[in-house]
Formats: sequence, structure tokens, C-alpha cells
Amino acid sequence: MGSATSSRYRATRLALLDAFAAGAGLGYLAHEYREVVVANPGIIGLTLLLVFAAGYLIRVAARALRRAGSRVDAIFAEELGNKPSPRPR
Repeated sequence: MGSATSSRYRATRLALLDAFAAGAGLGYLAHEYREVVVANPGIIGLTLLLVFAAGYLIRVAARALRRAGSRVDAIFAEELGNKPSPRPR
């Protein structure tokens, strides 16, 4: 279990680092193109809303697929556990 915790911790650290890098990049672009940002706030806001909605939908789909996969695994384990061995004893 120790490795699962450390890999989860590592994944969290990498996610935070990615978020920081993306934020820094967006901040740099906003600074360089501030006239465009000020001129088109509605389009930029709508685009951000669509990006967050797409991310949420991907997360929901991944959870549903993971849950369905675990159900299929449980069904296979139950069915294979009830069948006799094909080899004679």
C-alpha cells in the first residue's frame, strides 16, 4: 500500500506543477496580448467555460468507465469461480 500512496502523492505533485505551468503560460500570454483580452472578454469567458465543461465531462466519463470495468471484472471473477476446472484430476 505504501507505493500506492506515494504514486498518488507523486501524481498530485505533478498535477499541481502542470497547473502552475499552465497558469504561468496563460499569465504571460495575457500580459503580451492584453489589448485582445480586454477587447474580447465574452468570447474568452465562453471559451473557458467550454474548456471546463469538457474537462468535467471527461472526468465523469472516466469514472463511469472505471466503475463499469470493475463491475465486469466482478462478474468474470464470479462466473469463473463457479465453473469446474477443465483439467481432469
